[in-house]
Amino acid sequence: MTDRPRTTAPHRELAERIRAWREARGWNQQDLASRAGFARSTLSKIENGQLSPTFEILLKVAQGFGCTLSELVRSDAVRLSGRLVVERGTPGAPLDSTGARLWPLGAELRGRPFQAMLVEFSETAPPPLAEWNRHETDDMLHVLSGQLVLQTEGYAPLSLDPGDTVHFDGTMPHSCLSGRAEQPCRCLYVFAAKT
Repeated sequence: MTDRPRTTAPHRELAERIRAWREARGWNQQDLASRAGFARSTLSKIENGQLSPTFEILLKVAQGFGCTLSELVRSDAVRLSGRLVVERGTPGAPLDSTGARLWPLGAELRGRPFQAMLVEFSETAPPPLAEWNRHETDDMLHVLSGQLVLQTEGYAPLSLDPGDTVHFDGTMPHSCLSGRAEQPCRCLYVFAAKT
């Protein structure tokens, strides 16, 4: 999580949605925080725009609500009832996470067994092992530009170039880095919650 407040419209909309969904269920902040598996104070800061949630925290919030991440972060401006959505260019404002920016793709599509995002990695040095990502998903990264360095627990670091793809278990601690300091790495990220 980042300690800087989020005041842009997409971040305010997300904070308001989390609060509205929680209140519609008759839950207090502790109820949702317990279901999601993190501290109530973290949820309070997110709802009040004092904290920018990481990708992992957003996954936990979605799990707490029993919905997909795409349903949680989708814009309320467009609601589609069909099974087709076209997005031209990079969609909307990104979600910021430690060392990465993520853009949800096709967030209006509901009921699909996977989620898709554009993700951009800019960090070139790995964080301490205790801060590596770990989430309850099966993951796929396809490199679009730059160079991806994927570090995982139990495997040697992998270097992937545009056109390369890696599939891995998201529960395994991992760190995604840009292999080039002068250029972020941009990937298509597809993931599915473990069943």
